[in-house]
Amino acid sequence: MKRAEYKVPGGKLLAAELGVEGGRFAGVKITGDFFMHPEAAIIELEKALNNTPVEDLENNVNRFFQDNDVTLFGVEAGDFVKVVRLALES
Repeated sequence: MKRAEYKVPGGKLLAAELGVEGGRFAGVKITGDFFMHPEAAIIELEKALNNTPVEDLENNVNRFFQDNDVTLFGVEAGDFVKVVRLALES
């Protein structure tokens, strides 16, 4: 498993743990001290990334937030991309 943490400017912390198999995400888990409403949206984001090509990360995260009514507090969609990329590099 690959893991990384990212401190968002302003103080929020994001962490990502994931596997990669055959160039695709496997077992994506995102945690941290951020808030999103509805809270279950983080589970849906993780599901939206699982089994998708690694190179489609940014497009898939952006599409998830465009297609779903999710409110973020202290983080932005790009911060999720950043922490997952950091995990990929670990």
